[in-house]
Amino acid sequence: EARSGYIPVQGRLTDADGSPLDGDYSLTFRLYDVSTGGTALCTDTRSVTVEDGLFSKYMYAGNCPISGQQLYLSIEVEGDGEMTPRQYLDNVPYAWSLRPGAVIKYNLSGDNAILHVENSGSGVGVYAASASGVALRAGGSGVVQSTAPSYLWISGSGARPYHQSDSTIIDMDTVGGAKIYRGATAGNKNVMLPITVPGTLYGQNVRLTGMEIHWAGQTEFDGLAAVLLRRQTGVCGTSSCYLTILFDTTDHVCDVGNNPTGCVQSYNLSNNNVLSPDSGVLYLTLELGFSGASTWVEIGGVRLTLAYDD
Repeated sequence: EARSGYIPVQGRLTDADGSPLDGDYSLTFRLYDVSTGGTALCTDTRSVTVEDGLFSKYMYAGNCPISGQQLYLSIEVEGDGEMTPRQYLDNVPYAWSLRPGAVIKYNLSGDNAILHVENSGSGVGVYAASASGVALRAGGSGVVQSTAPSYLWISGSGARPYHQSDSTIIDMDTVGGAKIYRGATAGNKNVMLPITVPGTLYGQNVRLTGMEIHWAGQTEFDGLAAVLLRRQTGVCGTSSCYLTILFDTTDHVCDVGNNPTGCVQSYNLSNNNVLSPDSGVLYLTLELGFSGASTWVEIGGVRLTLAYDD
């Protein structure tokens, strides 16, 4: 941990004829980020004892705005003006960029990182804490990128009939899902499951990479007839206002007699799957087939896999 705000300065002081000096002198040290001209980043004046021309002192630069740039040191003796040329400083003072309040600044592009922290073990890579304020903040565009996915669960109890006039009956179960019955009117029935998900998270567009439907049917004739997932791009009644992410018309069976804990229908999503600030409303339609008016299909819930690493 870098704590010191001092630079060690050693040198040899002579008079105009080159003879070494002795005694106490007032030396003013200045740091610049240019070799000539410019404005000093910081200044420190010290009383220095010189013996046979040699001196050693520490310049205080704890408040100096050092951010990784090239630095130059100037010395002035007893108000006689800066000696030239300024002295080029090597890389050691750059360790001050670890001091509290320091700024690490450089101009990089692409996937290059100004600061790279990597833990080759199994512990924490970066830890941030604050007693009462913000522990970690992203500035600029605010993009925070992660290769770890997030998972969004949608309860099956949110299912609703596609049309108000449908005979579909939806009963809540005791574990957060819903049992769906065909009702009096024969034929397959469509139900909608609303999905609320952020279009962007910490500045990153959200990608849907997977979907799981947790479900079961009462008999082998009660099942999923079609699965449709779309992303809204506008508000209208035509295909120009949506993009299809998934359309599966395969019949799927999961009767509880052979599957007492239900089934998981899984999909990998890669088509039209990027949500953005301008396009992210999702809607999921399930077409259900029934063997009769009183048999059911139970929808426990849906899990979406969200990625942010693009």
